Amino acid sequence: MNRRTLLSYGLYGVAAGTTGLRLGGAPRDVSAATDEIARCVIHPAFGIARVGDSPTEWFLGPETGGPHPIPADGFKDPEGRIKRQAARFRIYGLDGEDRVVREITAAEADITWTVHLANAKSAWYDFDTAFDIPGAEGLPRAPMQDAPDPLASEFRNSGIRDRSRLTIDPGARSITGTNANADGLDRSTRFDSGKFLGTSVYLGELRTDSAGRLLVMPGRGQSKPAVPDLLAYTFGNNDLWYDDIADGPVDAKVKIGGKEIPVTGAWVVTGPPNYAPGVQSVVTMYDVMFDVACQLDPARAPERPSFARQIYPMFARLVSNQWVNAGFSRDFGWGSQGDFLAPDTLLALADPSPESRFLRSMVYERFRDPTYVTMDYNALPPYYGDDVDLPANNPRQWMAILPQQHHWLKQWAAGDFDADWPDDGLRFPERIEDLPVADQPSALDRAALDECLGGPFHPGCEMTWPMRQSMMYAEPFRLKRRTGPEPNWGPAMTSKIALAPDGPLAASGPGAVSRWMAVPWQTDTSSCLSRYKRDVDDYLPAFWPARVPNDVLASEQYAVVMDPKASSEERQAAFRQRVKWLRGLPGFDVNSIQRINAFIVQWSKAGIVTRQPGPPDNPAFPEEIWVELGEAIEDIDPAGPPLLSPNLATPSAEGG
Repeated sequence: MNRRTLLSYGLYGVAAGTTGLRLGGAPRDVSAATDEIARCVIHPAFGIARVGDSPTEWFLGPETGGPHPIPADGFKDPEGRIKRQAARFRIYGLDGEDRVVREITAAEADITWTVHLANAKSAWYDFDTAFDIPGAEGLPRAPMQDAPDPLASEFRNSGIRDRSRLTIDPGARSITGTNANADGLDRSTRFDSGKFLGTSVYLGELRTDSAGRLLVMPGRGQSKPAVPDLLAYTFGNNDLWYDDIADGPVDAKVKIGGKEIPVTGAWVVTGPPNYAPGVQSVVTMYDVMFDVACQLDPARAPERPSFARQIYPMFARLVSNQWVNAGFSRDFGWGSQGDFLAPDTLLALADPSPESRFLRSMVYERFRDPTYVTMDYNALPPYYGDDVDLPANNPRQWMAILPQQHHWLKQWAAGDFDADWPDDGLRFPERIEDLPVADQPSALDRAALDECLGGPFHPGCEMTWPMRQSMMYAEPFRLKRRTGPEPNWGPAMTSKIALAPDGPLAASGPGAVSRWMAVPWQTDTSSCLSRYKRDVDDYLPAFWPARVPNDVLASEQYAVVMDPKASSEERQAAFRQRVKWLRGLPGFDVNSIQRINAFIVQWSKAGIVTRQPGPPDNPAFPEEIWVELGEAIEDIDPAGPPLLSPNLATPSAEGG
């Protein structure tokens, strides 16, 4: 398999069921299912919708592993507004032995969907740091350090006595039939009656497709203060501000032949736009929830890792981040010494023989130990962590892969792994229907969550640290539901309260997932960038480049790369250049308050890093290249930094 073709597959995680591979644990029961439907289950277990300001255009989120689907005419409409990403939910019928029989659609069943979205961010507590790390719990942050005082995070908007006025809760909405609300004009399906301090806020709407599957449409990225002209002043806790991010339960009533069938519900989370669709973090939210799933059901954990399923994705994701951070491009990108996907390197990494053990051991030793005992400055992955301090004074300054992933790497280094790398590389289905029906539910679950960050949680983009707590879940990937009013947790949240068996994580209601996130989302997105200490590195560490890019290949450079009339030197130089993703914002690298407030206004003008074909005439370049498209941020700061980062071999003076 040649290098150019390999890269096109290597940028993605491995979906359950593709190429005959399984995620690990007990093998799937492949005996024939009966035709009798005993119960139904909604998938994906967590659907992810993403806000956009296009009034009419939208697209579906990914439903299979492999290349992220690119909507017709791209991720922006003709006016440059970001299209909304809809979350689609399906119902699968299981027999009495819990074997998947078939997808249940409106062709054979009466289906009524019910969703309850809410935004409780402004009525919740400040985000200071994750409550499940030692410093927050009042424990030493590192060996030989003194124990700090336990963290106590106060209410957001603590001066507002009537806390109910801060929660945007329009109540539940229901929908039934096929192609229902196709034009979006049915007001009965809209989540638009919730209010923030008396202001109505639209959180989204429901639709169905031609088979009666549910479509959850998110909000439009609206973020405003209750007081006109009030500036946001911090990355995460801006009083008197609101946004239209939300989450909540997804349920359905199913009748087949007049008989009502019990249904296991799901959850939907609406989040910020995906500014680099298809580029994944080294640790995804699927990895986090799969780790929890193995705690709840140890039979799911593989006795030894599969190279294709558990090991390869970590390497592929390090390489994929070359399109969103210049440091990753320098260290792991196309043509670099650290390119894990170079054909000879990949074959050696996939080889369990003693001849490759030295290489495997060297790679394993490069990854940060998730026990966080030592200060691993230069270990992998090169991300900031949950507990950032500048200058660094504790090991959680940087992020580690999950303990389960680290254990898999240790087994892999010792040669104790399944050498199952296909000779012709990975293949992915174009549609979920191309998979066997028994594999479709788990593939839907993974596809949605692999495009979400699994850290660092400070607080994060879509979901944050509570998702790694097993007490959240009734079963793998399914949240416990709160059935009555939530207790009053008092004026300050602490680790003792947050992690108590009967605390706020013990059950979830509408808005319970997103309330731990920043408000408004734009201030966090435009704050958590990269390389805050210039004496450490010019580009790294980074926070969330897979969702919030740092350095990108601009369309102007891409045009040179694709120009067969340009010289080889010109094309190579253009390929190596990167621009700062937020280069047009005022205050970039100087005044964070200017920057975050400008991004609140211009968030939809930021470019989206999109998969594009490489030059067909030149194998010196990848077969697929991720390019920033649709960038239109107004450069209203003429004294700002230069537009281009220097050649990657030259130190840059810019910062994130």
